[in-house]
Amino acid sequence: MLYKFIMAVLLCGPVFSLNGQITSLKIGDILPETIFHYSTGAVNHEGKLPDKRYKITILDFWATWCSSCIKVFPKIEKLQAEFAGDVQFLLVNAKNTMDDSTKIKQFFGKWNARYGKPLSLASIEQDTILDKMFTHNIVPHYVWLNDEGKVLAFTSADEVTQEHIRSLLKGITKPIIMKMDQDKNRPLFTNPDLPQTQLRSYRIFIKGWFEGLGSGNRLHYAGDTLRGRAMTNMSLREMYISILRELHPGFTENRFIVDTKNIDSTLLPAPAEESARNVWQKSNMNSVELILPARHAANLYCSMLEEIDHSSGYQGRMEWRNLPCYALRPTGKTKLLISKGGETEIRLFSENNPYLKNAPVHYVVARLNNCDAVKFPVVNETGINNNIDIMFTNGFKTFDAIQKQLQQYGLKLVKTERELEVFVVRDR
Repeated sequence: MLYKFIMAVLLCGPVFSLNGQITSLKIGDILPETIFHYSTGAVNHEGKLPDKRYKITILDFWATWCSSCIKVFPKIEKLQAEFAGDVQFLLVNAKNTMDDSTKIKQFFGKWNARYGKPLSLASIEQDTILDKMFTHNIVPHYVWLNDEGKVLAFTSADEVTQEHIRSLLKGITKPIIMKMDQDKNRPLFTNPDLPQTQLRSYRIFIKGWFEGLGSGNRLHYAGDTLRGRAMTNMSLREMYISILRELHPGFTENRFIVDTKNIDSTLLPAPAEESARNVWQKSNMNSVELILPARHAANLYCSMLEEIDHSSGYQGRMEWRNLPCYALRPTGKTKLLISKGGETEIRLFSENNPYLKNAPVHYVVARLNNCDAVKFPVVNETGINNNIDIMFTNGFKTFDAIQKQLQQYGLKLVKTERELEVFVVRDR
């Protein structure tokens, strides 16, 4: 098993600025000689970069909490074996990941137990030097170096392939998608020249997946006032629904309707199967950011909907439609539902024995509206005003199981039709 302890000593080079601080390297820069120590099992080793024993060294910045990092390890192991003697992979766990020696040791122990063998990749832990040389905001992050220490590329895991490695070894230049991490404290795709304190408004929409952003949200405040938001590497469907939940608390995905001539996959749910989902993400993600003057902050989410409509070629609006749905109704005695009191507990999304204790029935309706097994919207027609207790011992995996559990408490889902407020996306 490979554990590692970095004790980096930089001997020379432009990586030091005049004030002694480590400066970030960019593509084409030369890495100064760097000494580090690591252990393989109980044996201590010393390594250095650049390492002239290998034509290519690839630094893999990772963390124990990063599932995207970990799932690439088997691929990297295979590439390490295939190009043995020519290519070296070096895992780098930076101190700012908040991983410590205990967490890392536990991780490698679990890996050994799961696969029946140790992970055959050299690794450094508690790094504070390489992380500053090769600044990044998102892991995994891969840094490609040649035997002279020249920085060749910064990439995501997708670019770490047999084809790209073989081309570099042969001296063939092939296009490679660079990973350019964005500063999460700045508006998207801006640089330090932008005077943020003078920025009054900003908007941008990017179509397609962008490496270096990750998937998620960024918020911009003026004091305590939310005046801006970015959504990065998300489908149009995810963007619309996230905004709608801000504008209409309680909005559920089963009230999102696509009414376009041709169905665009970015308006559909992501595939459930992981490999298909990974392919789908690359062609269906978008990024949007909108920052408003503080005096217009109340219009943020309405303005974001307008920006998405304007940039995507679609138009989304709330409207009322007569639609099939389920009505949650009492079938007879509902005495078992009457709460026995105590502290309110809402555990309806728990994996094992989800339940509701001393809370209103609308929480059950909300859970049913966020359930794949229930194909239509659910409306509350129980007439129950008091708090209830209910347990779903068989979970929410199938409609029949849900119906059976509801009936035990004197409730039932009845197929019907109602006029419902929904969000409809149309062609512009």
